[in-house]
Amino acid sequence: MSARQRWYPSRIADQITWHGNYADKVTNYAVNFLGFTADDAAAAVADSRWILYVLGLWLADLRAFSLSATEYVEAALTGTAGTLPVFTVPDLPDGTAPCPAGCLTRTFAFVQRMKDAPGWTPTMGQDLRVIGAENTADHPAPKFSLNVGQGADCQCVAIPFTKYTHEGVVIQSRRGTGDWETIATTTARSFTDERALLVAGQPEVREYRLRYWDKGIANGPWSEVQKATVAP
Repeated sequence: MSARQRWYPSRIADQITWHGNYADKVTNYAVNFLGFTADDAAAAVADSRWILYVLGLWLADLRAFSLSATEYVEAALTGTAGTLPVFTVPDLPDGTAPCPAGCLTRTFAFVQRMKDAPGWTPTMGQDLRVIGAENTADHPAPKFSLNVGQGADCQCVAIPFTKYTHEGVVIQSRRGTGDWETIATTTARSFTDERALLVAGQPEVREYRLRYWDKGIANGPWSEVQKATVAP
């Protein structure tokens, strides 16, 4: 299964509630606001309805059967056993059909596709419950790292970052005694600084800072400054 998302509940009871809410609301946002087709939305709903069945009716009945099976084994070994119990699969609710394996992985992928769509808003994320509290209050600025590697003419700096629930980031850099300058505004998840050295053949220290960018406006505080040394 794909990596568990921070916003996805850990308890099965909460997962059942989450999928019910998501299945009821995802079509409206996906089709009417984000430009997805009705078939895209129907597939997303089908995955969540199937997960609801598996985690709810099916798992509950299976656990009850497991208890009766345990009782039968004990009776068969040490007492008087009756008829071997048989597990009867619960009926599917209306509007629910079996789906191929990987339902939750596809759900996570579709949520990310919606978040990457131009019309996505934090309000949608809150209503669909795909924004974790830790992604807002706990992260006032983007998280990023610096990885120096060899480029065509000199070293470059790869900057992978986490934008959490935001549309994008603004990246600024400062070299030597110069001022901060914006080198990128991007909605991707990484950026590579491929600028040539200020003085050819001379290593330089570059400082970087990031802040969020949403709907054409930079917002939030700047991140802590990180430094990297770039050589020829």
